[in-house]
Amino acid sequence: MIGRLLNPERIAVIGSLSKPTGLGSRTVRHLRDSGYPGEIVAAGRPDAIPGEVDVAVVAVPAAATPDVLAQLSGRAAHVVVYSSGFDEAGSTRPLAYPGGRLLGPNTVGLHYAPTRTMLTFAKAFDDMTDCRHGSGVVLLSQSGAFGARLLRAARKHGVDCDGFIATGNEHDLSAVEMACDLIASESHRPRVLAMYLEGVRDGPAFDRMLATARSADVRVVVLLGGASESGAEAARSHTAAVSPDHSVLTELCAMHGAVVVSGDREFVEVVVGLCLLPPARGNRIGVITGSGGAGVVAADILAAHGRSLAPLGHSVRERLGALLPAYASAANPVDVTAQVIGDTERVADVRAALVESGEVDAVLVIGRAEQAEWVAGDRGVPVVLGLLDGDAATVARYVRAGHPVLPSLEAACRVLRALTAGGAEPPPGPPPGPAAAPGPSAGADAYRGEDTAASMRFLDAVGIPVAPWEEVTDVAGAVAAGTRLGWPVVVKANLPTLAHKAARGAVRLDVHRADADDTARELLMVAPSLLVARQVRAGPELFVGVRRDPRLGLVVAAGLGGGHMELLGRTVTLPASAPAAWLAARLRADVFGRAGAGYAHLPDLLAATAARLTDLAVRHDLSLVECNPLVETDARLIALDARVVPS
Repeated sequence: MIGRLLNPERIAVIGSLSKPTGLGSRTVRHLRDSGYPGEIVAAGRPDAIPGEVDVAVVAVPAAATPDVLAQLSGRAAHVVVYSSGFDEAGSTRPLAYPGGRLLGPNTVGLHYAPTRTMLTFAKAFDDMTDCRHGSGVVLLSQSGAFGARLLRAARKHGVDCDGFIATGNEHDLSAVEMACDLIASESHRPRVLAMYLEGVRDGPAFDRMLATARSADVRVVVLLGGASESGAEAARSHTAAVSPDHSVLTELCAMHGAVVVSGDREFVEVVVGLCLLPPARGNRIGVITGSGGAGVVAADILAAHGRSLAPLGHSVRERLGALLPAYASAANPVDVTAQVIGDTERVADVRAALVESGEVDAVLVIGRAEQAEWVAGDRGVPVVLGLLDGDAATVARYVRAGHPVLPSLEAACRVLRALTAGGAEPPPGPPPGPAAAPGPSAGADAYRGEDTAASMRFLDAVGIPVAPWEEVTDVAGAVAAGTRLGWPVVVKANLPTLAHKAARGAVRLDVHRADADDTARELLMVAPSLLVARQVRAGPELFVGVRRDPRLGLVVAAGLGGGHMELLGRTVTLPASAPAAWLAARLRADVFGRAGAGYAHLPDLLAATAARLTDLAVRHDLSLVECNPLVETDARLIALDARVVPS
């Protein structure tokens, strides 16, 4: 189907044709100016269209759109609905097109340069009807105006995108589905898929799209915009509070080697690099500079991006030393000095020494734009040329000639980060299918508990270690339980599972026999029963939680627990489909990186616990299962408190 949308033989434009400034008139003008070779049917009404068309553009007011779609049924394989006034105006009425697929509403349309199909009314395309292409880049954007801006910015930097599709309100076709169709198409598959997303309605589908792109060698660049949709859940569970949509989607991209960027400028810079260079085999980076200061700054920028410079062995330093003056530095960064950096032939020899050494996976040359042909490019390992005083106008002609020249040091380092984004090792076999993101298992043994005591009993029953505890209903029972468990104890009100006990003052620590009567009386005023638990003193308090998100599927969060959650926020959030090794690695990097050898084993314990909780959520159809805090005793994690919520 994607072929009929991007390479249509017949296009109908309905509405807004009487005035030159009308959306329909602009679309017809763009098609004619771009040299579209197919047939254009300008029709005031659907019944004026003779026969069938591949694409019908609907440019009528929102109120008239449903009737037009109903009349079009069977006449067009695709409809592109420009009309606004739906979701963005507060309407909850979805548009449907029974005769085929619908793009929009509230879209500026699409542009596919190889077939000269410029189906858009946007003025931003008035000077792009030459349909330059060949970059292998297709841009999908949920925002038409912003997407067009990104397209124009890429062109200024020398990248002429092959295609642009604005998906608008996505009442039918989504950016993720369009991406899947493009990747699956042998004739329209891009080398680089650039996406601006303000929301993902189907996280598992996004996961599968990224996996499929990776298996097809399609590089993916994503700019995520929009606020988290998980904020409303934050008060209900720790897991929701630390697992916003943006974090989960970012981790999904990282797992699959896709690149998430933080702004429009970085978006364009990374697209430039990825459309010209292959991915690096690893993340060892070498730097060549004529200024020691520039080399230091490059090292700092790369470190901020989680990349470090590779140490060079003795033999390659000897080879570099033979090419350089005695006062130059053959370490990494390789400072060839200001005297040599202008000698393009010698800089190329230094680059060759680094590339051929086998000790670096990517190279940054901080030099001059005119050196690009001899220095930058795919030289066995990707080599990026970064300028200290450039701009888009400076680099565009070099980029169009196929040379990866970036206008600033920061831009070049961001491209190197993207080129070295390897992701997790892909699993053997084909990309994951619909089961990649866990959902309820068939015939799930549904859990129906409603309070903390039920949650603790459930975890104990399924083999998750919990600290010894008892449920009591009166003061005497609390004293007796404390005596059996050993003073001091922890006393908690047995509140409904979704209640935040600490926020309601329903937890008492270090309760001794002398305090037990008063403590029990106070807490029995807010709950019908109490939990009396052995107080465990052992290492840091940890946290693992799994929740079922209506859009993202199962999500796991892990890290420091207890009071550390609110104070430090030291957690990692991932889709539950992430391999345990990936979660452990992320915990080492973001949570325990500076904790020392004594804590080196905790990421693996947390990852193993997360895998067990994920399995429970699937087998028992749980909306939420979290343990906070967890502590380590005897090389295993035990839960001191828990929440288990059925779907």
